[in-house]
Amino acid sequence: MNATTLLEEDLELKQCEAEARELERKLAEARELPKKIALERDDKENTIPVFDRLEELRRTLEHEAGIATRREARNLQIAQNKSLTLILMLVVAVVALVAWGIRLMNEM
Repeated sequence: MNATTLLEEDLELKQCEAEARELERKLAEARELPKKIALERDDKENTIPVFDRLEELRRTLEHEAGIATRREARNLQIAQNKSLTLILMLVVAVVALVAWGIRLMNEM
């Protein structure tokens, strides 16, 4: 073998070794990734939100509770209106039956 072939093989070997080191570094980073993600998640769960955010959340919850209360009141009003309509229709039907019965008795 001549010197040129040895130099080329030596360069290729060094390049392969560098690639192997890079792959090993990336593999080590990939192995640490689940731990890093778990630490970040735990840190995020244990961190208290900023006071402004807490105030905003409180206002949002109060607003949503008010909307729910207004909805409940509106639904109750609709149900009562339906019940009132049914009672009025029943009273009208009873009055009509009584009037029809009186008219039949007067004809006899």
